[in-house]
Amino acid sequence: MATANREHHFVPQFYLRYFSTDGKRINLFNFSRDKAIFEVSIRHQCSQHKFYDFAPGLEQAFSSLEGEAAGVIRNIQSSGALPKHNSQEWLSLLCFIIFQKLRTTSMGYKHDAMTDYLAKLRLENNPEFLHIDPDGFEMRNIYPVAIPLSIAGDMIPVAEDLKFHLFVNCTPLEYITSDDPVVVHNQYCEGIDYRGVTGWNCRGLQVFLPISPTKLLFLFDPAVYKVGSSHKGKNTTSISNDRDISQLNSLQILNARNNIYFSGTHPQVTTIKQCGILSSKRPKERMTFVETEDVDTGNGESSSLLHSYEPLLPLKLSVSPISIRKKARKIPLHRRSAMYRRPIDRSEEERTAYGRMPSGRYPVKKITRK
Repeated sequence: MATANREHHFVPQFYLRYFSTDGKRINLFNFSRDKAIFEVSIRHQCSQHKFYDFAPGLEQAFSSLEGEAAGVIRNIQSSGALPKHNSQEWLSLLCFIIFQKLRTTSMGYKHDAMTDYLAKLRLENNPEFLHIDPDGFEMRNIYPVAIPLSIAGDMIPVAEDLKFHLFVNCTPLEYITSDDPVVVHNQYCEGIDYRGVTGWNCRGLQVFLPISPTKLLFLFDPAVYKVGSSHKGKNTTSISNDRDISQLNSLQILNARNNIYFSGTHPQVTTIKQCGILSSKRPKERMTFVETEDVDTGNGESSSLLHSYEPLLPLKLSVSPISIRKKARKIPLHRRSAMYRRPIDRSEEERTAYGRMPSGRYPVKKITRK
């Protein structure tokens, strides 16, 4: 039973046990120490004191969600088959993945960065606070994942059109995982660095979650990607190419907040070496803020824009079973970033506000990375 004093796990223990040889201990690579540490207790990994105290009962709710997902993942591990699309098991798995992405310290850090930026922007534009140096302090949330988790339910129907695929690892290498195991990417929009392309409604979205050293879940936009024999109705692909596994592991290494986790039932040298090689390429800033100059609206008022987004990971993804469909490739890169899988239903207030915005480009005033 959860208590007010216990450590709250933001990555479930049941999940980490799949990367353990005995169900109790796990190996890790810590980036701040640039060091591999072996056989640490799973119980003390991916947890933070009173992390979910903003919502009493939330950890119990997570326990229920994890219990459902654990049963589905256990069946996938034993059978090598995915649940049917739109089944209860499929929905439980989708919900687990979305909530997992929004509940980590990585997500908390990104939300803190946004809070800090917006608070200081308000200070800078208020004459009463000209005596305050905004660079002399940082604004943080007491509960940094409270707002991200509050929108999780809205993301589920948006993501329901994504297709599931299972990559079965048939190489001597192992899949690894991290303290932020759900990785979002967009191979279709690689090269776009001026706006976000990994939102749950973005065209070309890809979602990766390893569930054991030999199995990895892949969610993808079926209008953009052909995956294995998915065009023939098959949702499982065996991978026998070491390079493909290395590419998929690179996503975990580049995305992790602090730690990579691995089983080590096979030689661990390759995993540790890859962590060391990619360590310098890991993005130091995870959020980008683009502020524009004021533009005259023509009615005595002015308008400006602020765009915040998480840039793509610094990786040109190339995995043999994943290819971009011929029809999708014909669309120019600059158009892809503004494409969505589902129409955006704006409120009347939002439509009115957009209607008042002047046409044309807004000159960029400042770009900040945090």
